[in-house]
Amino acid sequence: MTESLAQCLESLGADADTVQQAARYYLAERTDDLEYEDMRAEVLSAASDPAKAEQLLQLLTVHSGHLEQGALLILSAAWEDPDEAELVRNALLDAKAKLPVIETAILGIVVMYGMYLITTRNRKTHKRTVHRTEKGFTESVETEYFPPSHPFSALVRLFNQPPP
Repeated sequence: MTESLAQCLESLGADADTVQQAARYYLAERTDDLEYEDMRAEVLSAASDPAKAEQLLQLLTVHSGHLEQGALLILSAAWEDPDEAELVRNALLDAKAKLPVIETAILGIVVMYGMYLITTRNRKTHKRTVHRTEKGFTESVETEYFPPSHPFSALVRLFNQPPP
């Protein structure tokens, strides 16, 4: 897929609600429909400071701009992987077609869980390079991890672990 996420969002005329719902749909597909309560429990148990995680979750639920930016971060990180880009596109199409009314508390934990996945399991860049040697071919893999910038840096620090 050669289309960028920004181009996809523009072509669909995606608004903030579409983006937030798409993040929810994408994570549902990615986690085999993990329940909201299970996401919350996993996030809080993985946080270095569960009380701070609760505060940040509350911040997400009362500031729709932060919620949208978090959803965009999740979708952007997924779009980097060609295999995931199609899932993101489908999530956006589904979200655009049907916008259910979802509690902001649920969207908040979805965004927080997505940030948790980005921080602990996902990658920013991943390069696989094949080289010819005297004995045949060798393959090298380079993966780069890094946290998002403010206002989500505090959230990411709760789950910051060395890359696997």
